[in-house]
Amino acid sequence: MRAGDDGRPVVVGYDGSKTSEHALRWGVEEARMRFDPLLVCHGWQRPRSPIPISHESTEIIRRMSRHVLEMGVSLAHDLAPRIRIRGELVEGSPAAVLVSGSVAAELVAIGPRGWGGVEKSRIGPTAVQLLSHARSPVAVVKETTHPRTNRVAVGVEGVNPGSAELAVAFEEARLRRASLLAICLCPGDMEDIRPLVVRFNANVAVWEEKYSGVDVETVVETRPHAEVLRHAADRSDLVVTSDREQDDPVDLPLGPVCHSLLREAGCPVIVVPSRILSLSPW
Repeated sequence: MRAGDDGRPVVVGYDGSKTSEHALRWGVEEARMRFDPLLVCHGWQRPRSPIPISHESTEIIRRMSRHVLEMGVSLAHDLAPRIRIRGELVEGSPAAVLVSGSVAAELVAIGPRGWGGVEKSRIGPTAVQLLSHARSPVAVVKETTHPRTNRVAVGVEGVNPGSAELAVAFEEARLRRASLLAICLCPGDMEDIRPLVVRFNANVAVWEEKYSGVDVETVVETRPHAEVLRHAADRSDLVVTSDREQDDPVDLPLGPVCHSLLREAGCPVIVVPSRILSLSPW
């Protein structure tokens, strides 16, 4: 689906932290490029206490949360005064609020960790919970650690070449007028990968026909997938990947390759939930 087709919002989780500000700035630009509205979300919670919390105390917490949200909305208006922007204050955990918002979202943007995350952690619990249950693609926005390359990279598992990752990657490349590096991730122990490569190239060709203005380079990799994607992230402005691979344990919230990329990538990463149905370019 092309940007702006149905006016679904770009949703951003904002808690006043520096990482959430990076996510907000990225989300504003994403909404501007897509001609989509922007929804700035902040979840607030009543404190857990063995003794009852007074109504006055709860109101203070709610007002402070409202102030944080208004700061985010104000910053978004300053950055892009011409796009539609609104804020939403919801009682609930940040992850639950954003998961709910993802149902009707074009995309959700979040920092790798907020105020509640452990400082040494590269990916916080809110981001992991959101990625585990989101109903739309999720951008985990990290500061880019290298000069701009004007390239988007996408990793597609050769044994399970879903279209959703390619759909997102082609659209992001188009929006940025960037080239696209499409990587076919094949098993290193597979004797003959040629059938996987043929199917991958055919899948890419369908999307190239729709996005004729995107310059595409395809590569085939049999090296460890996490290593391949981390290397691609070092040479890209954005990486698109699935939340898990076909053989990943179902009891893990995220697949090992995705989790490693989120920890190590030096640029924003868009994670496409495997629960999203394959998208057709037509």
